Amino acid sequence: MNKRGATELSMNTIVLAIIAIIVLLLIVTFFTGGLSTIFGKIRNVFSGSTAGYDVDLAKANCQAYCERAKLLDTDDAKRGSTFCTQKFDIVKTAGSNPESTGCNQAPISITCLGVSC
Repeated sequence: MNKRGATELSMNTIVLAIIAIIVLLLIVTFFTGGLSTIFGKIRNVFSGSTAGYDVDLAKANCQAYCERAKLLDTDDAKRGSTFCTQKFDIVKTAGSNPESTGCNQAPISITCLGVSC
């Protein structure tokens, strides 16, 4: 007996069922308005904004920006790098509005050797 055909049929059925479930979930979230919420969260992740994030996350981002800026050839390119131009909305004191803060400004205060902004 050849059991291989039965296995392929069940695997195909399982894959089709998973795809159908995903499509149904997308349709349900679209009609309930949840899709805009999901897309909004995805957009916030890839937009590079840090509004509402803490200082530690901004420091980590600035450190990565510094490493990339060090690889640039000219001083003009380094001054125009993300390390020098990116601003983060940081709440400096509890209950106050966020302030636009650069990587080399307090409370982030990352110094990047070889890069002057």
